[in-house]
Amino acid sequence: MPLPVCNIARANRSNVLREDFETSPDKGYSAITKTYFYGYKLHLITSLKGVYKSVDITKASVHDIHYLDDVKQSSLNNCTLLGDKGYLSSEYKVDLFHTSKIELQTPKRRNQSDFSNILMFLQKAENV
Repeated sequence: MPLPVCNIARANRSNVLREDFETSPDKGYSAITKTYFYGYKLHLITSLKGVYKSVDITKASVHDIHYLDDVKQSSLNNCTLLGDKGYLSSEYKVDLFHTSKIELQTPKRRNQSDFSNILMFLQKAENV
């Protein structure tokens, strides 16, 4: 979810939170609104009841898929995560399942082939 700091037209003039390069805001793209924004991205993991399990803020330019490295090292395991299209990656999906038994479900793009068979194959292989 985008967390804009200021309007994209004012990004070059903005001095908000620019003291440290590592934590300064950056330009990113929101696929939901199909627009660019200047700020951060918020990553949330909640339970079915809406209780926050994990919260992280990254620069807007950091790809969503990199947040899954943090999820893999967290205390979450044996669960299902629902993610948006920003978390599409069959390699990360398989890696999450192998390391933490986390099943990542994401909507498919129109031009995407069906890779859900990979997870079914892995689950059957572990049961043998």
